[in-house]
Amino acid sequence: MPLRETEGRDDRRDRALVDAARSGSVQAFEVLVDRYRAPVVRLAYHLTRDADEAKDIAQDSFLRAYRRLGQFHPDRPFARWLFVIARNASLDSIRRRRRAALLVERDADAAFEPGPEELALRKEDALRVHAALGALPPKYREVLELYYLSGLRYREIALELDIPIGTVKTYISRAKRRLREELASPVALAA
Repeated sequence: MPLRETEGRDDRRDRALVDAARSGSVQAFEVLVDRYRAPVVRLAYHLTRDADEAKDIAQDSFLRAYRRLGQFHPDRPFARWLFVIARNASLDSIRRRRRAALLVERDADAAFEPGPEELALRKEDALRVHAALGALPPKYREVLELYYLSGLRYREIALELDIPIGTVKTYISRAKRRLREELASPVALAA
């Protein structure tokens, strides 16, 4: 069956389940949870690298989605909306973990704190990577964000962007190459 037909059928089924859940059907939402649990856990794990935390984040993501069903726009894919919620929940969890780690580090010996030179280098590296990403064409930047930040697989990216899987692979490969070139160029180093 062509990919587009499967995608359309899945979107229609998701919309029907969301409509039923909005009308009070807990069972309809449970079907959505069963359908998307594994991809949401994968996304959370990809970002956190902690299996237990990923399961907690998935549970939190579905709870957030259920509470915000009224904000879902039925003309957009439910999966994308849910993955954005899961990504944000993952990033929230990572920020909480970092804050907790910072508090522990502050209590540790001050000799282990990075000096101003190291902090400046870290900031400079982050700025260089951000500038290099910004220099990429939007289509390359978008596939990298979906792949690395949202944790989507090639097939899921192809569905999301409505492009062939081969094109997704090509875009990611070219984006990585251009990113390496940007970061290696003397202009990027001086910026």
